Amino acid sequence: MHRIKYAIVGGDMRNVYLAELLKKDYQYVEIYGFEKSGKPWAGKDAPLDFILDGAKVIIGGIPFVSENGFISTPLSKNKTTVSEVIEKIEENSIFIAGKIPENVKKQLEAKNIKCVDIVEREELMILNAVPTSEGAIHILIQELPMTLMDSRILIVGYGRIGKILAKMLHAFGTDVWVAARKYADIAWIETQGLKPVPVHQLARYVSDMDAIVNTAPALVITREILEKTRSGCFLLDLASKPGGIDFKAAEELGFKVVWSLGLPGKIAPLTAGDIIRRTVYNIIEEEGGVY
Repeated sequence: MHRIKYAIVGGDMRNVYLAELLKKDYQYVEIYGFEKSGKPWAGKDAPLDFILDGAKVIIGGIPFVSENGFISTPLSKNKTTVSEVIEKIEENSIFIAGKIPENVKKQLEAKNIKCVDIVEREELMILNAVPTSEGAIHILIQELPMTLMDSRILIVGYGRIGKILAKMLHAFGTDVWVAARKYADIAWIETQGLKPVPVHQLARYVSDMDAIVNTAPALVITREILEKTRSGCFLLDLASKPGGIDFKAAEELGFKVVWSLGLPGKIAPLTAGDIIRRTVYNIIEEEGGVY
């Protein structure tokens, strides 16, 4: 891949490592919003005009926009508006970030800027399931009063994370149960040496679990399920908002719940940054390159 200019605007430690990895690939990289990262080279932010001037690929954070409406810059004291960034991006460039709001996509497309939401890329989601699963295991080891080998754990959902987490826990000797909706998934769970649980029968199994890990991005662990769950069972939710556990009911019933979002960036930012790098290169290749 020939050398082009990348501008990394905001994001967490994943994007800090992404910048380092791109530089190791001999790419020209400018960064904005990382002066609190602890990296000496991050330094003080140059003006956005300089950062974005001539940039063919612009990479934002995951998510790109923070809850207060500015671009996500958790490693900077600066508050930068979305419009400040968009107006300085040149036409015929590629903008890549995560969870990009629809109005931002429309503004970028109106300027003839190719917009790609990286969290919709299947390869990124599959690869991110590994650090997410390792992070989940780290939490389980910290929270459970027994070893994983002595534990009975129910995973709700057999998607990307469910598959990898079940495999990892099984390797620890954990008694792994997996709840799924599809009959094909139930069959796969059984053939992997795991214990299958049809989701509609979930209430029959929760009374024997030491921990329940939800990976389904919809309310599955309802109050009705929680009322039948063993007292002292640890609840871990890995699903994106709004999560899959009735958090209010869990609190009222006395369960300890951890809702852990963005584990790849917290547990393994270097690996997560490399996954982003590989995905960015895939996007550029699909677009026929940038010149």
